[in-house]
Amino acid sequence: MPYLSVCRPGLGIAVVTLREILTHASRRFLATPHRLAFHQIMLVGEGAGTYSADSTRFECGPGTLVWTRPNQVIQFFPADGMTAEIVMFTEAFPLHMGAHMGMLDDVLRPTHWQLRDAELAAFQRVLNVLQEEFERPDQGLGEELLKHLLAVVLLHIDQMCRQRHTDNAALTGDNGDLFLRFRRELDQSYHSTRLVEDYATALNCSTRVLARACREVAGTSTKDLIDARVALEARRLLVHTDLPISAIARQLGFSEVTNFGKFFIRRVNMTPGAFRRDSKVGNKP
Repeated sequence: MPYLSVCRPGLGIAVVTLREILTHASRRFLATPHRLAFHQIMLVGEGAGTYSADSTRFECGPGTLVWTRPNQVIQFFPADGMTAEIVMFTEAFPLHMGAHMGMLDDVLRPTHWQLRDAELAAFQRVLNVLQEEFERPDQGLGEELLKHLLAVVLLHIDQMCRQRHTDNAALTGDNGDLFLRFRRELDQSYHSTRLVEDYATALNCSTRVLARACREVAGTSTKDLIDARVALEARRLLVHTDLPISAIARQLGFSEVTNFGKFFIRRVNMTPGAFRRDSKVGNKP
């Protein structure tokens, strides 16, 4: 789904409620696997619901924060009485921030958190200011104000993640910069190569240096990260499209569908066909 701001046309951000969303999108549509071409941050206020992002399903309740990135395959089953505040924005809208934010926005990172009381209170305050400014008539600097306030929202999420996960400190220095460049290259090239050597060549470094950066920042090998990205896209295509498995295999760079099948079983512990069948059964709350 492309980004289309109904409330303020031409603006790359929208701050709405779940109730408003339900006036434009039916519950049936929300429950169907779909991809958004924009970011969506949701903070649940009251009630409960079930959410699925890239085939990972979780329960939502008061204080649940969800960040859906562009192209993730999502499903949403809000229960009657559920309330939520939602921020939608295009990839081009946010201010340019520090390199570490590139990891927070990584599709291989968490998509949801259950906020603690202090985290919820702090996040709610900045979200309220963003909402107030969004609803205020623009007097000439409205877009710039919204960009800065969105930056505060994103930095609050970053701060929370840093406090919960001390490994984020690894994003500083040369290894952090190399890792972020590797992730950008991976998103562009995962469908054409799964060779560590090709990524090292593209980044003008040795495989050993790249391996050290991946191990320090992500705690795993370069090859594991490459395969995780390919498997993620495979799961998305199996759920979100009706493409034959052979076509998905070719699209992801496998010359033989049997090789793709072996790869998928190794990463997901089931065949592509079984995964697709299970996902159809699971398209219900």
